[in-house]
Amino acid sequence: MKIRKYVARSMPEALQQVREDLGEHAVILNTRQIRKDTRFNPQGEARVEVTAALDEAAAVIPAPPPAPAAPDWSYASPAQRSASLEPTPRPAVPAPRAATLDMERGRAAEPAPVPIQAAPNRGHFEGGEQILRQLRQLQDTVERLERRAPAALVFPKALSRLIDRLRSTGLTEELVNRLAQQLFQELGSMTGQDRDNREALNQRAASLLSAALPPCRDIRIGRGRKVVGLIGASGAGKTTAAAKIAAGFAMRRKQGIVLISTDNRRVGALDQTRILAQIIGVELEVAYQEDEMRAALDRHADARLVLIDTAGCGPHERREWEHRRQLLAAAGATEVQVVIDSMNGYEHMLDLLEASQAIPERRLLFTKLDEAVRPGAVLSAAAHSQIPTSYFSVGPAIPGAIEAGDLRKLATRVTGAAPTGEKGK
Repeated sequence: MKIRKYVARSMPEALQQVREDLGEHAVILNTRQIRKDTRFNPQGEARVEVTAALDEAAAVIPAPPPAPAAPDWSYASPAQRSASLEPTPRPAVPAPRAATLDMERGRAAEPAPVPIQAAPNRGHFEGGEQILRQLRQLQDTVERLERRAPAALVFPKALSRLIDRLRSTGLTEELVNRLAQQLFQELGSMTGQDRDNREALNQRAASLLSAALPPCRDIRIGRGRKVVGLIGASGAGKTTAAAKIAAGFAMRRKQGIVLISTDNRRVGALDQTRILAQIIGVELEVAYQEDEMRAALDRHADARLVLIDTAGCGPHERREWEHRRQLLAAAGATEVQVVIDSMNGYEHMLDLLEASQAIPERRLLFTKLDEAVRPGAVLSAAAHSQIPTSYFSVGPAIPGAIEAGDLRKLATRVTGAAPTGEKGK
């Protein structure tokens, strides 16, 4: 019998080593976890030790003898017929064979029965029952270890608090786990006092999170005319965002700003846009079809900035999204703002981004950020899409209450790090 020990980073990896070395008939005798930072584990990682054995004699079970052929009554003699009435051997009784390792689930599989003779091999059958009991005990042990595995890794207190904070802000589990892994690796080279430095840890988390986010690209007017479209779901705040942008440029430029409304779905949409245009002091046009859009742009050939406010539609209204794409293509839009309500959930944000993927030159404009309870969803959606952000709407005031969509500031807020220039206050 061969008895060997295997050390690995996880139970599935250890069982894979057992299978490769001893084969599928190996039996697990013992499992235990090795604590990190000990003389048996100088690498500083949690390890698993598995003791396995292989009985080379019992690994191969002889096949049962072939069953006697049925007598041929057509040509049998009287002597043969009497002999056929003699008692026949008892039928084979199924018994378990040695365990096989199911490496896809990382635990011992149920033993498959193989035929052996009951009477001549009584001792071998009893040994099979003992193996079966051991395998059941092993399966229970492995399942307990798997349930306890996530809790086996203990983070420093400061890092544990930070992880809880990130989850509470709405960051996706994938993004939280990535940050936790990076921070935990960096903490491995620090002393105990540095590991509990909460401020330094939050600053590092903000830096790592910022590195995973796309850049900010707000609207810039050059020498030529710039045409910008705004699309999104109903109630996201597209009209208000368009008015805020128009007001911001109108304060610096007394002319050359045009607002085009294409919203023929929402009751009172045109009246609201007309009132906002009068308050801001910009030109207003209405265009519901492609030819109307071209005609409106021809009337304002000297405009420096044209903002196209489209009607809202849900993520699954494919025909409406295609209609908006055609309108913006007819207008020659140089960039399109995907307006997203910051109070929406992460999955809804992804649905909007998927619905708008056929539209080129997208930017992300997040509204109602001042009302968002879980702003981590904004960071998660931006990190997932890697689409540049343009603006954050942070209030209802017009003009004002809009700022450049710098995700690094939001990452600092989410992680609890002190903004630049406020350290030591």
